[in-house]
Amino acid sequence: MPNIYLRLPYSRCQFFRHRDPKHVLEKHEPLVFNIYMPEYVAMLCSLTNAQSLTHCVNSQCFSHQQWRNMLSGRSPLGGNVIIRRDSNEYLTFAEVQQLSGKVEYNKSENEDYLCIKLPNEVEVVDVVRPVTSSWNLDTHGIRKMVVLLNNAFKRSLVEWALSTFDFCTSKGRVVCRCQTAMLERYLMRYGIEPTWQEKDNMRRVIDRWLRTDHSFFKAYSCVDMQYVDDNEAQYPIEEVQWI
Repeated sequence: MPNIYLRLPYSRCQFFRHRDPKHVLEKHEPLVFNIYMPEYVAMLCSLTNAQSLTHCVNSQCFSHQQWRNMLSGRSPLGGNVIIRRDSNEYLTFAEVQQLSGKVEYNKSENEDYLCIKLPNEVEVVDVVRPVTSSWNLDTHGIRKMVVLLNNAFKRSLVEWALSTFDFCTSKGRVVCRCQTAMLERYLMRYGIEPTWQEKDNMRRVIDRWLRTDHSFFKAYSCVDMQYVDDNEAQYPIEEVQWI
């Protein structure tokens, strides 16, 4: 089963590993997209075996074969052992940098690689070819996948914030929950370390959405949504819960 290993912020990797509360993915377990999802289509349209033929390495995304070489302490292209390590242990970002020869300082704590299952086969000029461990995404496909996964993460965060507001103003009462508490619950749900930096990053994602994307709702919210029919019942809020 061929996989790829896509570089993403650590918080994004944790989000996708914890997305199914009934089955939290181990780091080595692949994230699977079904054939109807845009991520699957993006991979299908950008699969290539050219990198293995040209001995090219893109540290943004490694093929299954390149990753296995690094698990053994070798360069992504193979060769002699560079570092001795347990091949059963998932690679850290610092190890990947050392083995691939591309060091970026001050990023090892915030970056990780997400294991993603590739499609089993791809059509190339009317010929169906099996996808093997040497296949990877081209540069355009890598960028497309990063954008799609980042957007999915941000959409989940915004939906969490809106759902929290709905809960705190439902059932005839108001629960005064601060934004920090809302964000901490989100971080705990998806196994993300609740650091002040993560909370600040997510706060800015929500604020940016409220200032930009959410403004498109104003066209109908001011008149159409606020119009009250005569047959609509209205109930007062009788209780306020303070924290």
